[in-house]
Amino acid sequence: MKKLLLPLLLVLLPLFTQASAVTFSTKRGEPFQMYLNGKLVNSVARNVVRVANLQPGQHLVEFSIRGRYGIYRTGTRVLLPVGFESNYRLVVVGRNGRVRIQRLADVPLRPPVGAPLPQQPNQPRHYPGEYGTPQQQEQLQEPAVQTPADDDYCQNAITRYDFDKLLESIKARELESTKLTIAREAVRSNSITSEDLKELLEQFEYEGSRVEFAKFAYERICDKERFYYVYDAFKFDTSIQEMEKFINSRRR
Repeated sequence: MKKLLLPLLLVLLPLFTQASAVTFSTKRGEPFQMYLNGKLVNSVARNVVRVANLQPGQHLVEFSIRGRYGIYRTGTRVLLPVGFESNYRLVVVGRNGRVRIQRLADVPLRPPVGAPLPQQPNQPRHYPGEYGTPQQQEQLQEPAVQTPADDDYCQNAITRYDFDKLLESIKARELESTKLTIAREAVRSNSITSEDLKELLEQFEYEGSRVEFAKFAYERICDKERFYYVYDAFKFDTSIQEMEKFINSRRR
């Protein structure tokens, strides 16, 4: 009888036990390394990392993300439901490197034949980063993997070093026309973020110069969905209205 029970238990046990899985990806394709419960998962940085056959429950996850302005670190604890693959997205926000961890969806794993689908517990939708400070001097352990998504986001973007030098050069000039010339030359063959453009516009004294350069630089902005950042650089509502008309005319 015992000899018959043992094989039967081995067959029935998988019907009632189901592992968990988790997948992390970056919104803009930034490569990253992931640590799970203190252990390095991927020695080569990638923009998508999946781990399967995990014990359901809480796990500590930490990330080292190569962003535009340096290396960003963040981490949190995630709760993995039994029988589901949890999908998360890492979003680097702003130059200070604040990282948000967004929960996208929990997808049921294929259960063993005859096993009921496990119930999905209620869980928080967002896990804010606990670290969020860019480590400018650190390097990833392995070379980062370049991805098309990363290139498409900001091709030929002005580096932080070059942008700081550009600001210094403009601040050292007195004539508004000279400032405009320097700014045009800097972005003529480079991309620029909305946040950097806002800071650049604030170096001009006259509102007309700000509007003029914003129009010139618009096609070179690599994150046009954040162009509303730029509006904070304008002093008058009429300037914002003029820019909105300009942008609408470019979309036709």
